[in-house]
Amino acid sequence: MSHDAASSCRAVAEHSVAAPGGTIYYRTQGSGPPLVLIGGGPSNADTLAALAGHLATARTVVTYDRRGYSRRRLDDPSQPASIAVHADDVRHVLDDLGAGPASVFATSAGGLIGLELTASHPDTITLVMVHEPPLGQLVPADDQASFDVELDRDDAGRALDQIAESIGVARGRSLTGSADRPEVRGGDIELFVHRDVPAIADYHLDLDRITPLADRIVVTASQEGREFYPHRCAEALAAALGTGLIELPGNHAAMITHPAEFAARLAPLLP
Repeated sequence: MSHDAASSCRAVAEHSVAAPGGTIYYRTQGSGPPLVLIGGGPSNADTLAALAGHLATARTVVTYDRRGYSRRRLDDPSQPASIAVHADDVRHVLDDLGAGPASVFATSAGGLIGLELTASHPDTITLVMVHEPPLGQLVPADDQASFDVELDRDDAGRALDQIAESIGVARGRSLTGSADRPEVRGGDIELFVHRDVPAIADYHLDLDRITPLADRIVVTASQEGREFYPHRCAEALAAALGTGLIELPGNHAAMITHPAEFAARLAPLLP
């Protein structure tokens, strides 16, 4: 296939679908079996765009704006959103896509969304790869304490820096809204810190629902993150499900900072 033909096959298409309380913006690129990418932190459709491009050679890759973020429209932006609500949003995207059950790669807070989607709507999922989901319920109190930082609620950008520092990611405040990271939007950060961080803390994975689906779940962690809370959560989840733990290159944010290397390791693990 020529370079031009390959690029055409991976052209990005934009979509909008109605969901309770508003509409969801999402993108697709590539062709083949569907793969949904669910990012962590204040992720929108742009956050994992580079990773999506590397994976779209043999798949239809989907990225989307999380509830209230970026191009997402809400009737009432003040409404809370639980992890279950976020998971239901992904189901609406999959229903609109109409391509049958999908594979999912879901990282960090997105990993909670992916697990809840699998537990609540198993018919929509063929495989979910979760990367370092923050499941405090599964780790000892000392490990939880390492992540339980006192956030600066008056400065969402600083609060996000604090979270990043606690998990070994050198985010840096200069990235917020910078030319180097145009996908990082101030309004999304505010919503993440003030609405989604509490939802993450409140989330409890129903192991009785998810354990029978363990054969559809691949648990991954970062090679450089073994000393940090998210890696310990991944280890605990793999143990609870009775599956192995697969380590992927880099740290907790490697799918953003080194998308080509990350995709090269990830792609062979996908169906």
